Amino acid sequence: MRHVAIIHPAYLTLILAGRKRVEVRLSQNRCTPFGRVSPGDTIYFKARSGGFGARAIVAGVDEYDALTPDKVATLFRRYNALACGDAAYWTAKQHARFGSFIHLAGAREIHHGPDYRDAPGFSPRSAWIVLKRAPSRKAS
Repeated sequence: MRHVAIIHPAYLTLILAGRKRVEVRLSQNRCTPFGRVSPGDTIYFKARSGGFGARAIVAGVDEYDALTPDKVATLFRRYNALACGDAAYWTAKQHARFGSFIHLAGAREIHHGPDYRDAPGFSPRSAWIVLKRAPSRKAS
């Protein structure tokens, strides 16, 4: 599968520098990307209010449900060095019930990404969009 993740522009730099190796998504409800991301998938990272800047392959996925503030604090200690999150994010998400921790590999800089506006479930407020597989190319 292919995905478009909308992120803060500062995180693009960290992904490309190899410092941000885990993308974290915490939510109150079971929503994408929870249960929709698998190793081998491709994620295109787009800056919020900006363009595409990076692409990476999913190396692994850790998912958690039935989270509590104590469990979120434990996940902060376990993952934040790889996720490069700020304290404000974790504080805002302390009451999350679902968490997706997506391990990234092979990050590359890009300047263009897939068209995502026609994807099922897309809205201008979407932070994560799941796309269909890329069309296969026939050898000529």
